[in-house]
Amino acid sequence: MRISTSMQFENQLYYMQLANSKVDEASKQYNTGLKFQQAGDDPSGMSQKIKYTADTRAYEQYQINAGMAADALSQSETALSSLWDVLGNVKTRLQQAVNGTMDQNSLDAIAEDLEQAQAQIFDLMNTKNAEGEYIFSGHVSSQPCMTITSDGHYVCQADGGSREVQVSPTVTVQTTDSGLNIFENVELAREFSVQAPGGGEVACQITNYDDYMKLYDEYFDPTLIYNPNTGDNTIAFNVQADGTFTAYAGGVEIGTGELTDKGKIEFKGMTVEVGNPPTPGNYNSELKRPEKGNILNVLNEAIAALRDDSLSNEELAEQMAAAQISVQNAMDNYDMYRGQIGARAANIDTIIASDESLGLIKQTAQANVTEIDAYEAVSNLMQEQLALQVAQQTYSVVHKSNLFDYI
Repeated sequence: MRISTSMQFENQLYYMQLANSKVDEASKQYNTGLKFQQAGDDPSGMSQKIKYTADTRAYEQYQINAGMAADALSQSETALSSLWDVLGNVKTRLQQAVNGTMDQNSLDAIAEDLEQAQAQIFDLMNTKNAEGEYIFSGHVSSQPCMTITSDGHYVCQADGGSREVQVSPTVTVQTTDSGLNIFENVELAREFSVQAPGGGEVACQITNYDDYMKLYDEYFDPTLIYNPNTGDNTIAFNVQADGTFTAYAGGVEIGTGELTDKGKIEFKGMTVEVGNPPTPGNYNSELKRPEKGNILNVLNEAIAALRDDSLSNEELAEQMAAAQISVQNAMDNYDMYRGQIGARAANIDTIIASDESLGLIKQTAQANVTEIDAYEAVSNLMQEQLALQVAQQTYSVVHKSNLFDYI
């Protein structure tokens, strides 16, 4: 084979350029800490890098979502907790009003306190988040949950919807609860009405709600419609001319008694005025179905009753007792939703920790594919620099050689 001087130069130049390229590549790995920069350097590794990068960013977003959900739930829980506390104070004031020794000035003072509490409740029901959205308005978060009409009646504008946030690949968490369910879905105090034997209603009231609720819970059937002929959801009082009566529920006798001196039936918290002397016959009392509403309108009625000096002590006591029942039902409903929100918040804390751990696992896996060990990078760089140095030294030696050296 014939070896020319130009071939020696070209070959040696090629090896020096190759060694120099390897030094550049090792230098990039050392400076960046990455094994490769482009897909052409490692197609398989680049594919894995893209996948791990997408997963890592997804978990970062999940953590952001979970943090936002935790903040929203915390605000809702705080608002409901404050509502519960205010209603506790309202219930205490209603209990204080059931006192026959209070004069009208004292009752007016309690009414004033209830008005202040009512305003605070209204404000809490219309709580806003940092973005200015009403947190209890459902999907229509731009408008207040509760509004007041010109006649002082409170109306719920929430649409019943809720919002959810994805906090992991397979888990979404509800971050809002609608005031339509929380505030407007409160069961009000049970009521009843009484039909006289000849038709028409007679005066009646609940004088002991504890006793009446026991009777109601025992004999009211929500699957049946009021029917005095069959006794469905009816307490029938058969009054005799001698002033005695027998109570029936569903055609079954449940008690007997005598009318009071004022011609009233008093039975398990129910008081029915039949007159003295009474008109004999059946007085059918309808156990009315539970009605639902918001506590703000209940307080309207309670405040009006406290300021009505024409009411007797018995009538005022009945209305205050009914208001107490409704307030307690509202407190129970708010507490139920507060518990649900707290459970979701506790679950989010676990999810945040899980997302953080899974995100770190993805980052570690990505680093294993794309990042080079610092000691390995230093070693590679030194090795390639040495190879370049040897190539440069070899070049000078080879350049001096000629065919006469081999003769």
